[in-house]
Amino acid sequence: MNKSQPDRREFGFESRNIALNILMTVEQEGGYANLITPQELRKAKLEPRDSAFVTELVYGTIRKRSLYDAIIESAAARKTSKIDLLPLNILRLTAHQLLTLETARHAAVDTAVRLAVKNKHGSASGFVNAVARRISEKSMREWVHNLTQILEPIDALSIKFAHPRWIVESYLARLGNLEEVERELIANNVNPLTTAVVYPGDEWSRSTLEASQSALWSASCRYVEGNPELLPEIRSGAAGIQDQGSFLVAQALARVPTETSSDGLWLDMCAGPGGKAALLDRWATQSGNTFLGLEISEHRAALINRVSRSVVVADGVQPPIHRASAEKILLDAPCSGLGALRRRPDARHRKTRAGVIELVQLQRSLLKSAIELLTAGGVLGYVTCSPVIEETEANTAWLLENFKEMELIDARPYFPSDMHLGESFDVQLWPGKHNTDGMYLALFKKLGKSS
Repeated sequence: MNKSQPDRREFGFESRNIALNILMTVEQEGGYANLITPQELRKAKLEPRDSAFVTELVYGTIRKRSLYDAIIESAAARKTSKIDLLPLNILRLTAHQLLTLETARHAAVDTAVRLAVKNKHGSASGFVNAVARRISEKSMREWVHNLTQILEPIDALSIKFAHPRWIVESYLARLGNLEEVERELIANNVNPLTTAVVYPGDEWSRSTLEASQSALWSASCRYVEGNPELLPEIRSGAAGIQDQGSFLVAQALARVPTETSSDGLWLDMCAGPGGKAALLDRWATQSGNTFLGLEISEHRAALINRVSRSVVVADGVQPPIHRASAEKILLDAPCSGLGALRRRPDARHRKTRAGVIELVQLQRSLLKSAIELLTAGGVLGYVTCSPVIEETEANTAWLLENFKEMELIDARPYFPSDMHLGESFDVQLWPGKHNTDGMYLALFKKLGKSS
């Protein structure tokens, strides 16, 4: 080999070592993979291909961690709780390479041993070697069959697609059949495309994004490759990275007519991280309305100022706004985020049913505040990035039961006509069915005469 040329095998090993270190940081420090991974990649200054490989190793390993742990326990004949964290994460990483990426056995096993030695766990190298070899003796199909053949269907899906049982149950409660549940679990384990949204008022003729592939549901959205932070539109604030589901629910609220004056207030009660606020700010201006966003976090509010200068630090539960003063309100409420599991690989391991119930109390407090702020004839858009009944349909039913002045209106006409949104007035998007995050939207009109 020409000594002036770098050895791709060493780059591959270094990429695996970076991925291992990220896995350790996520588990030891409680960090989030979608935040830590980009930070570490910037430090490493890898080529795009190597950065993509690290991202796949990290996200893929974390997504399927519970499945890989079951496989490791079978191959090692011991509980993962009895295995030191570093060799355990090496084995998880190796299982992902062998069973999902279908890396050659000798390459994956050899790398596993080298990782143990490099990270000062040479004494565990024999154990890592033996377990990795046992993992390689069966295909993913064979491992899943062995682990699930005597289980009930929900437990089998939980193991096969590496989702906690309670999440599988929650999906089944919304979808009603296991075939559709399986479709969504599969979608949660696939890396989504990155979508950029050019904000209203920024002409395509001035955008390098115009040549990018149009996203599935909107000409305002484009699929982008590589590091989106390098796009001039992103750096200037003329565009933002936003899932189509988020764009569509914001657009639906903007499109719905109201019975109030044309110079009303559009309010975003929980404006962070800012994508929907950026859209509503511009749409409100175009239609002769005023926009205001509230964000309880001072740090997040400062970040939103890149794309909207109309955001203030305030608590949506106790807002500094007069009652019955807003024509349109977006309440994108704090939620479990279980509609974005494909983007947040570690969320499925962090969230609990009890945590969802705690969030419901906050969501209802915010809904009550929103109703008080909404003028008669105005429209409230209640949004969560979740398919869980407690955060979606149950909150809608609670609102209608407790606030007789509120009426549920049909949200479906404000979405693309070919999305097959079902029979309900409220809308649930699904990653597997719609190729968006799992956004929920219910639109409510406040009855009575506007002043």
